[in-house]
Amino acid sequence: METYAAYSVAIISLLTFVLIVLVQSAMVGGSKAKAGLTPGSEPDADYSSSVYRMNRSHQNGVEILPAAAVALFVAILLGVSSWWVNLLMGIFLLSRLIYIYIYAQNVGKPTQGVRTIAFVTGWATLVVLCIMSIWALL
Repeated sequence: METYAAYSVAIISLLTFVLIVLVQSAMVGGSKAKAGLTPGSEPDADYSSSVYRMNRSHQNGVEILPAAAVALFVAILLGVSSWWVNLLMGIFLLSRLIYIYIYAQNVGKPTQGVRTIAFVTGWATLVVLCIMSIWALL
């Protein structure tokens, strides 16, 4: 357990993100049901629709979650600096929270706006974690 204590911020960040994705799942299901959509269906692609934005935000979280988990666990297994791993995963979580808020509130343009910046920030933290892990292997 002591081995992982140094990475507690990073692990808590990932687990918090997992919980957020799970809560989003329930919220999306409820929103789809209220909108009369059948389970498993996709709402029409309309950024003015909160159901569409909530669904897309959740799908995006589901898509990036495996990459975040793998990047974090490999970094921990290889003993990458806990300071950097904790910082990067903290930034990842913060960027995802901002991303979800921006998406839910329909802030900015659908592409190449503040939502894109929030997404790329989180994505870039995972790229850096992967590169640090590769570097640790060399």
